[in-house]
Amino acid sequence: MKKKLSPLHELTSYVNQERLIFLVDGVFAITMTLLVLELRPPELETSDLAAALQAMLPRLYIYLIAFYSIANHWVVHQRMFRHITDMDTTMLWLTILSLLFITLIPAATAIVGRFPGEELAVACFSANSFLQAMTVWMFWAYVVKNQKHFASHSDPHLLEITSQVWLVIAIGWLVSIPLSFINVYLAYASWIILPNLVGVWGNRRRHQLQNAKPAK
Repeated sequence: MKKKLSPLHELTSYVNQERLIFLVDGVFAITMTLLVLELRPPELETSDLAAALQAMLPRLYIYLIAFYSIANHWVVHQRMFRHITDMDTTMLWLTILSLLFITLIPAATAIVGRFPGEELAVACFSANSFLQAMTVWMFWAYVVKNQKHFASHSDPHLLEITSQVWLVIAIGWLVSIPLSFINVYLAYASWIILPNLVGVWGNRRRHQLQNAKPAK
């Protein structure tokens, strides 16, 4: 028997999931648009277009990484949010906290674009991405813990895989922080390689879970 909530509890815990999704989509769209504002040739004392475009390459590389990162977060968000059947204020604030670090990506990208060889600049980007991944992991860990309340129609093992994937991604970003002080180019490579490897690992586990289910 479902426990009836008091009117006060319903008022303070109610979350309009549709409005939250609209907010998330809007933040992602604006953030992706803001990224391109930093994609401009650096100020050089030369009129040589080829030299200016060559000097622009580090910014272009960082832009592509940041754009892919934001786009990937949005794709994963819209795919996995279909499992959510209900939400509470904890999930609401975890989502908003995640959006905080999403909105900081253009600023982190601008820092790295201006100082592409600086260890601290690269570490700032890694740190922001680590914090963003951690908030997403906290969200899904909370969903897994309360699966019957917030994702009652989904396989708990599938949700657990999602939580584990985000934890490993967060660890990867954490590793890239000290890595940036060892070699910035290794940190750059880790931004591309590690999240994609983890994504492949997660997809394989999901397929294995799906194949292990008995046919109806």
